Amino acid sequence: MHNKKLGSKHIVFLGESGFPLGLATIQRLTLMARAFVHVGAKSTVICRKGVHSKDGNANFPLRGEFEGIDYCYTSQSIFKPKGFLRRNLQKIAGILGEFRTLKALKSSQGIDMIIVSEMKVVHILRYWIFSRLLNVPMAVNLVEMASSMQHRTSIFRRINDFFLDNWVIKLYQGALPISDKLHEYYAKVCPGKPNMKVPIICDFDKFSVKRKDSEPYFLYCGSFRYKEVRDFVIGAYERIADNEETKLYMIVSGGSVKETEDLQAEVNKQYKTAPIKLFSNIPYSELVQLYVNAIALLIPLRPTVQDRARFPHKIGEYLASGNPVITTNIGEVKNYFEHGKTALIANSYNMDAFSKEMKFIIENPIKSKEIGLRGQEMGRREFDYRTLGGNMWKFVENISAT
Repeated sequence: MHNKKLGSKHIVFLGESGFPLGLATIQRLTLMARAFVHVGAKSTVICRKGVHSKDGNANFPLRGEFEGIDYCYTSQSIFKPKGFLRRNLQKIAGILGEFRTLKALKSSQGIDMIIVSEMKVVHILRYWIFSRLLNVPMAVNLVEMASSMQHRTSIFRRINDFFLDNWVIKLYQGALPISDKLHEYYAKVCPGKPNMKVPIICDFDKFSVKRKDSEPYFLYCGSFRYKEVRDFVIGAYERIADNEETKLYMIVSGGSVKETEDLQAEVNKQYKTAPIKLFSNIPYSELVQLYVNAIALLIPLRPTVQDRARFPHKIGEYLASGNPVITTNIGEVKNYFEHGKTALIANSYNMDAFSKEMKFIIENPIKSKEIGLRGQEMGRREFDYRTLGGNMWKFVENISAT
C-alpha cells in the first residue's frame, strides 16, 4: 500500500519518555505517529528525560529516526541517572530543552499540532504555556479517565486527577479519546471542541510470524498492579486445569525478576506439574511469538468506570496474532466484537462464565481457530494504523480551522 499524500503537516508528541522502547503507551504513541507519516505528514517525538537502564537493551542515539518518526531526548541522556540529585538535574535540563526544541522546530519546520500524553497537571500546564507562546494548538491523547483508576490512591494523585478531569482537560483545543466513554466525557466537559475517537492501533504486519510447535497454553498479558484481574484469570484457569495439560502463561509487566519468580512459585503450589508460567521484561519479538503460539488470549474487563473508559492496547495485538480472544462484554468490546464470530465473550465478569469460554477453546480447536482468524480480519479492518491516518489528518485540519 502506497502512502496517500494528504498534505504537509508536522505533528509533535510530548509527555511520554522512553521512545522507541516500551509497551502499551509507547506502542500507541508510535502507531499514531506512523499513521500520520503514512498519509504524508511528519511526526516528531520529544522525550524530556531518560528512563532506560544501562543494564537493559536500550542502545540508540539521543536524536534519530525510528520507523519514519523523528525523535529526540532533551535530557541529553536516554538513561535514568542514579541518585536523587542527578535525576532531578536531568529533569530540569530536559524541561528547558523541551521548549528550546519546540521553538527550533517551529522556526525551521513549523508545527501544526502538539499531541500530549500526560496525566500530571504540572506538566500539562507547562505544555499549555508552551503551546500559547508558540501559537500551536494542543490536543490530548485521551486513554484513561484518571479519577477512575483504582491504583491511583494517594492523596496527591487524587487531587491531581480531580483537577485533571474537571478543569485542566479544558485547556486542550481537542481530544483523541480511545473509547466512546471518553469521547462522550470530553464532549460533555468541552462542548464544541474537536473530538475524534482513535481506538486501539496495531501494526498487523509485525505479527506475521510463523507459529512454532509448543505445548498448548492460554496467554494473559497484564500489569503487576492489576492484581485483581490477575487473580481472576488464575481462578478461571483453576476451573479447567484438572489434567494440567493446557498451561497458563502470564506476562506480567512492572514486577522485578524476584517478584515474578515468587509469584510463579506461589500460584503453582496446588499443582503437580507447575502449569502456570510467568514472564516479565521480555523482548518484543518474544512477546509476539508468545501471542502467535497461544491457543487463546485472555483479557477480562471489569464492570468498572475505569474499564468502560479504557480500551487495552493488547487487544489489538491479540487480534493480530490470529488466535481467539476471550473477554467480557464491557466498554468498547460491544462496539466491535460478536460472540462466537470474532471473539469469545463471557456473559459476565465471573470466573465460571469466563472459564466456560476457556473450556470451549480446549474442546473446539477448529472452531476456535476460525474465530481467531475472523477476529484478525476485523481487527485489520478497524485497528490497523494505515486505516486511521486519514481521519487523524482531518482532525488536525479541523483544529487548525478553529
